[in-house]
Amino acid sequence: MTTKQEGDHAERGRERHDYDVIAIGDVFCDIATLPIRDYPERDKQIGCEFMLSIGGQAGNCAAACASLGLKTALICKTGNDVLSSWVTSELQKSCVSCFATVSEKEEHPGITVSISFEDGSRSMLSDRGANLDLKEEDIDFELLRKTRFLMRAGHWNTAGLFPSNKKTLGFAKSAGGVYTGVDIGWSAYLGWTASARQTVFDFLPYTDFLFVNEAEIRGLCGKEKEGEGEHELLEKGCKNVIVHRGAKGSSWITKDFDINCPAFNVKPISPTGVGDVFNAGFIFAFLREKEAEECLRFANACAAIHISKRRVGNVFPTMKEVEVLYRQ
Repeated sequence: MTTKQEGDHAERGRERHDYDVIAIGDVFCDIATLPIRDYPERDKQIGCEFMLSIGGQAGNCAAACASLGLKTALICKTGNDVLSSWVTSELQKSCVSCFATVSEKEEHPGITVSISFEDGSRSMLSDRGANLDLKEEDIDFELLRKTRFLMRAGHWNTAGLFPSNKKTLGFAKSAGGVYTGVDIGWSAYLGWTASARQTVFDFLPYTDFLFVNEAEIRGLCGKEKEGEGEHELLEKGCKNVIVHRGAKGSSWITKDFDINCPAFNVKPISPTGVGDVFNAGFIFAFLREKEAEECLRFANACAAIHISKRRVGNVFPTMKEVEVLYRQ
C-alpha cells in the first residue's frame, strides 16, 4: 500500500493535521513480572521482580508512537483513584495528549497482572475497570478530522464502543486523508461466538489496517491453515491484514501481495505489550512512506527492543534504539 499515489495522498493531508496518530481505546496499569521458571505450587510463595508501566492496547500503542516521535493523542477513560492519576501522568510524561474522561461507575483504571516465563510465554489476569465505561459520547468526533492515522485498539476491553465502532471509523474515513487501523486483541470475556465475531466484521469495510495475531485469526475465522483466515478477512472488507507471528516475524497481506519478514533474534524479558509496540512501529514506518517490507522490518525491530528490555524509565523504543538494532 506504500505506493507513490498513497504517498501523495498522505502528503496532501499532512499540513492540516494536528496529530500523526490518535488512538481510541483501552488504557491499563500493567504490573508485570520479570521472567520466572514456572508458577508456584498452591499455597506456596516464590520471589520475583515486578515492573509497573502503562498498559492496554491503545495506551501502549499511543505511548510507543510518541516515543518514536509521532505527535500522538489518546482518547480513553479512567477512574478517579490514585492508579488512574498515575496512568494519565505517565501518558503525559510520554508526550501523549491524553483526552481521558473519568468514569462515574468504575473507580479504578484497567489493571493487568502479567506473569512472564523464561521460555518467552506469558499469562495475564485482567480487570477492565473504567475501560468498560468508554462510550461514543466520550469521543470528540471533530478531533478525528485532525489526525493522519486513527488507531482503534482494545476492542474487547471497551465493549461500550461496540455500537459506535463503524460510525467512528467511517467518520474518520470520510474526513479525507485519514488512515484507519484496528487491533482487536484476544476475546477473553465474550469468547469467539458468532455474535462476538460479528462486532468485528461490522467495521471491517471501514478498516484500512487490521492488526491480528495467528490465534486471533483462528478465533475470528475458524481457519487453521495459514493464509485462509487472512483472505477471508480481506473478503469481508478490510484493505490490509497485518499479522503478528511472534518469533516467526510478521506478515502484510492484501489482495495484491503477501509479504513476510523474519523477527530479530533477541532474548525475551517482558512480552507484555509487544504487539502494541509493533503496531506503533508499523504506523510510524507507514506514515514515513517506507516500502511494505521495510514497514514490517521496522515494526519487528520495535517489537524486539520492547520484548528484550526491562521496564525502567521510558519503556518504549526510541529511534536511537531502533537504529542501533538495524546496524547490528
